[in-house]
Amino acid sequence: MGGLLSSLNTPYTGLTGHQVMVDTTSNNIANANNEFYSRQVVRSAAETPLWKQNYALGQGLDIMTVERVHDEYSFMRYKKAASEKTYYDTSFAGLREASSYYPEIDGVGIYNDLQNYFNAWKDLSTKAGDPAQKIALAEQANTLSKNIQETRNSLVYLQQRLNDEVKVAVEEVNRLAEQIATINKQINEYENQDLYRKANDLRDLRDQYEFEINNLIGCDVFKEEVKGSACVNKNIADFDEDYHLTIGGRSIVDGVSFHPLTLDNSQNESGIYTIKYLRRDHKEYNLTNVLNEGKVGALLDLIRTEEVFTCQGTLGKLQVYINDLDTFANGIIEATNNIYAQCSQLGARSDKLYINTQDALTTSGYNVREGSFKVVMYDKQGNELGAREVKIDNLTNMQSIIDQLNANVDDNEDGNALNDFDDRFQATYNNDTKTFAITSKNPSEEIYISIQDNGTNFAGAFGVNRFFDGNDASNIELARAYRDDPTLIRAYREAVDGNFEVANMMQQLQYDKITFTDYDGEQRSETISGYFRYIASKVASQTEGTQITQETKEAVYNSTKKEYKTISEVSIDDELVNLIKFQTGYSANAKMISAIDEMITTLLGIKQ
Repeated sequence: MGGLLSSLNTPYTGLTGHQVMVDTTSNNIANANNEFYSRQVVRSAAETPLWKQNYALGQGLDIMTVERVHDEYSFMRYKKAASEKTYYDTSFAGLREASSYYPEIDGVGIYNDLQNYFNAWKDLSTKAGDPAQKIALAEQANTLSKNIQETRNSLVYLQQRLNDEVKVAVEEVNRLAEQIATINKQINEYENQDLYRKANDLRDLRDQYEFEINNLIGCDVFKEEVKGSACVNKNIADFDEDYHLTIGGRSIVDGVSFHPLTLDNSQNESGIYTIKYLRRDHKEYNLTNVLNEGKVGALLDLIRTEEVFTCQGTLGKLQVYINDLDTFANGIIEATNNIYAQCSQLGARSDKLYINTQDALTTSGYNVREGSFKVVMYDKQGNELGAREVKIDNLTNMQSIIDQLNANVDDNEDGNALNDFDDRFQATYNNDTKTFAITSKNPSEEIYISIQDNGTNFAGAFGVNRFFDGNDASNIELARAYRDDPTLIRAYREAVDGNFEVANMMQQLQYDKITFTDYDGEQRSETISGYFRYIASKVASQTEGTQITQETKEAVYNSTKKEYKTISEVSIDDELVNLIKFQTGYSANAKMISAIDEMITTLLGIKQ
C-alpha cells in the first residue's frame, strides 16, 4: 500500500514541475516587449531516487531553480557600443546646431555682412563728404558687429544649455547608482539563502540601471565568480559575487555602498559645472577632465572652458568656436582701428590699458609687433608739417614710446627748434591713468596728427582713436560717437575736402592679409573673409566627421544589440512552442495521477 501511495508523488512532482514551466513561459511572454528582461528558463533534474536492493527507483522531477539567459560578455559589448553611439549622437546634435550659426547660403550671415560693410566703404570713397553714405556705412558696420555678437551669443547659449544637460545627467547617474546599491543589498539577502535561488528580475533591473549609467557617463563594472549553466543554456554566463561600479576610475558603487558625484560651478565665471568625487579622506577629486564617455563625456567635449580645462583634458569644441570668433572679431577691430588712426585728428587717446610703463609691449598680451610707426602732423590745409617716427623692438615699453615721442628732435630738419612734434604735442602715460594720450600744447593752432603704422599694430592693439569699440566678438560695435552721429565718420587722412585716403585703405583691407592671434597665441596670416571661411569650415568639417563616425557607431551598436538580443530576448514563437510542450507534459502527469488513483481505488475494492 505504501509503495502505491508513494508512486502517486512521482507524477505529482511532474505536475507541479510543469506548472512552474508553464508559469515561467507565461512570464516570458508577458515581458516579451520589456527591453531589459532576460528570458528565463527552468533548471530541473530528476529527484533523488529511492535505492532498492537491485535498482534505483526514480522519484519524479525536481525544480532546482529558474534562471535567466544572460551572457555577461555580450552584454558588455552591447553596453560599450551603446555608450559610444550615445557619445556621437550627443556630439553630432551639438555640432549640427553650432554649424547652423554659420550659414553658407548667399545673402545670409557674417560673410555677406562683410561684403556689404566693405562695399559701404567703397561707396564712401566716391562721395567722401556725403552724410547719406556715412549713415549707410554706420548701418552696415552695426549690422556686421550685431551679427558677430549674435553668433557668439548663440554659441554661448548652446554651451549653457548643454551645461544644464550635464547637471541633469549627473543627478540621474547618482539616482541610478544609489538604486543599484539598494538592489545589490536585495540580491544578497535573497540569493545567499540558498545555492540555487536566483534574483533574476532584480539582476535585470540592475543591468538596466547599469546600462543607463554607462550611456550617461561611461562606467566600468567589476564582478566576480562568473558561472555558466550549460545544462540549461550554453549562452548563460552570469556573475554571482561582488559588484563594483567605477566612473572615471573612482568607485561609485561598492557592493551595497554608494558614493555620489557632486557638481560645482561656483568658482567658474562661465557657470560651467565641474564634476567632483569625494574621496575617503574627504578631499574632492575633480573628474571633469577624465570623463570622455557617454552623454556627459560628449557634452564636456563640447562645452569645457578654460576655467575647468587642465593638462588632462581638452578645450571644448564650442569654446574653441567661441575663441575663434573672438579672434576673428579682434582681427577686424584692430586692423580697422589701425587704419582709422590715420584719420587726422587734433589729438589721440587709447583705451584704458592693463600694462605698466616698464612692461615690454611685444610680450604684454596685446598684439603689438616689432616695427615702427609715424605720428605725422598736418595743418588745416592738409600740408605735412613734420613726422615723428617711433621704433618698437622686443624690449620697447610704454615709457620708451613716450620718451621717443617727447624727445627734442628736429623732425623736419629745418633747423627750427620750435616747430617740431615735441614743441606742438605732448605724449603721456602713467601707471595710474593707464591711458596713452597725445595732446596739443597749443590747441588754437589746429594742428592735426595722423598715426601711420609700419607693422607694429600699435594704434589697433591699444585702441587709439577707434572706429570699432570692443576687443572680441562679445563686445564689437561701432564706436559710440559714430553710433550717435554717423556724419562724424572720417574718410580722409588729411582733413581737407576731397581726401578719401582712409576710405580707400579700408576697402583695400578686405583683400590684404592681416595677422590673427588666437587664444593660444598662435598667429595666422589671412584675409578677413578668408579667416572667417577658415573658422566656419572648421565647424563644418568637424560636424561632418562626427556624423560619419556616428553612422559607423550606430552600425556597430545595431550589430551588438542583435547579438545580445538573440541570446536574451524572448521569442514569442519559441515560447508558444514551449507552452504546448509543457502543457502536454502537464496533461500526461495529470493522467498518471488519474491512473494511479484508479489503481488505488481498485486495490481498495479488492480489500473490501
